Amino acid sequence: MYNGNGSSYSGGPYRRGSGVPPLYLYIGIGVLVLFGIWALLSFFRAGIDGYFALVAGVLLVLGNLRDLIANPYMQRGNVSLLNTLIGGGLIFFFLGKGGFPPIAWGWYVPAILLMLIAAPLMIGRAAVYTAYVNTARRAIGTVKSAVGSRIKTY
Repeated sequence: MYNGNGSSYSGGPYRRGSGVPPLYLYIGIGVLVLFGIWALLSFFRAGIDGYFALVAGVLLVLGNLRDLIANPYMQRGNVSLLNTLIGGGLIFFFLGKGGFPPIAWGWYVPAILLMLIAAPLMIGRAAVYTAYVNTARRAIGTVKSAVGSRIKTY
């Protein structure tokens, strides 16, 4: 609305075009700050054993992932897969130790599952490694075909 002095005023309780009252913005920013503080405190709550597990897990995953992806030798890939699974389990242990949001204690479930999946690989069975790799390839192929059938080309 034009008020006669060259300016316009919408007459509402908040600025025109914003659509959200400032009170809701302040509440949202406050909730985000509290969530950020909680996440930061989770890092401090993890403890020295959690950080040791995180560093060891990251080193195992980064050190073996390249060999796992492009590996022509079956026996070496077996060890790379074992180390990558154990590293992933250690990373999930760190997340559970710190109680990271949103699932806090639920991070221990994938850590345990990764360790259970890695257990048969420790005896050096190439058949187990081959079964794991073939299952992963079939799962990726299934996802590709499912996604590819949903995409329409024009």
